[in-house]
Amino acid sequence: MFTFPLDCRQLFDERRRQFAGWGIPRAVVARVERRVEDAWRDGPGGWCREWSVEAGRAEAGGRWLLAAHLHGAACFPVANTPGRREALRRQVQCFLRAAGGFPCHFQRLESAELGPLHLYQPRGADAAPLLCLSGGVDTGKIALHRLAVWLVRLGGFRVLAADMPGTGENPQRLTRDADGYYRQLLQGFGGGGRCGMLGVSFGGYWAAKLALAGDVAAAVDLGGPLIGVEELDAGYAAGLPNGMSGIVAHALGWTEMPPPDEALAMLRRFSLRRQGWLTPGRGAPLLAVNGEADPYVPAWESEVFRAWPQGEVWRFAGLGHCAAERLPWILPALSAWLRTHLIGNSAGNRLALQLARLLLPRQAPPLSLPMAGGSR
Repeated sequence: MFTFPLDCRQLFDERRRQFAGWGIPRAVVARVERRVEDAWRDGPGGWCREWSVEAGRAEAGGRWLLAAHLHGAACFPVANTPGRREALRRQVQCFLRAAGGFPCHFQRLESAELGPLHLYQPRGADAAPLLCLSGGVDTGKIALHRLAVWLVRLGGFRVLAADMPGTGENPQRLTRDADGYYRQLLQGFGGGGRCGMLGVSFGGYWAAKLALAGDVAAAVDLGGPLIGVEELDAGYAAGLPNGMSGIVAHALGWTEMPPPDEALAMLRRFSLRRQGWLTPGRGAPLLAVNGEADPYVPAWESEVFRAWPQGEVWRFAGLGHCAAERLPWILPALSAWLRTHLIGNSAGNRLALQLARLLLPRQAPPLSLPMAGGSR
């Protein structure tokens, strides 16, 4: 596996809020930030080393969930070195030690084909709809633990959390056909009932694709791309900030960064337009959520769905990738939207959605979409 340029200061600037959202105290994040000098160094001052020191302290104090998240930060953004792979292994160990204190039923499901999966369920509600939860190229299922618990306790769903192919503990490679992986999850654990998907970042791409295919009852694309590369030049893939080009390359199983034209050709294979999925009128209800200032996903990638009878777009003014800055204010409405489609369009669920919408941040005005070479 290869390393790639990664500026620690810029990475902390972008991700310190995310680490705090996992459950790492802000004081600990700041303490590590002061010590880290290099993303890939193995010794003191190295990213993995300094996070691992804090994880060891949490383990010594029996704070197993905190230790798991600190090990998760140590192997962030990709488990591509021996130290980071060890951090991933210890993250899982600590997480499982913490599982006895989770406020809902939790089960780790082992599968050689699908990789380990985490199933969260309301106590005594085995018939609840299944919601598949998946992150993107740098956010695994343990990082989404708080979100999974929230969806179980307040949404009433069974939540199956999975690493995206090419990441974490998932043994499968990332390819443009990885939606087949999620179909296997839904068919294997849906129990014949209504199923949905919430995909975060690149995971939102798969949520959108499953909705477009009608393979779920409803889906939420939270900050996911459609890979509309017909409108992008060859420098786009190479110019993504905060090491994202290298992070995606790792998920694809590459051993070095490709030239920009090869990277663009690869991305074109993922384009939902080129695959013919953006034909109006097909599919299941889809909610596309993002911030208008996302540095990774062009704003019009969400705007496509305003013209869809089955689509709804929440694009928030001034917010960044996945609208993460205001996510606590967005999640109540997001969960209520899913309830209306997966549990039922009852008066109570409609009222809950109406009230939760009052918490939403200010939305950006609709955009005029650029002309594209693919289907519309």
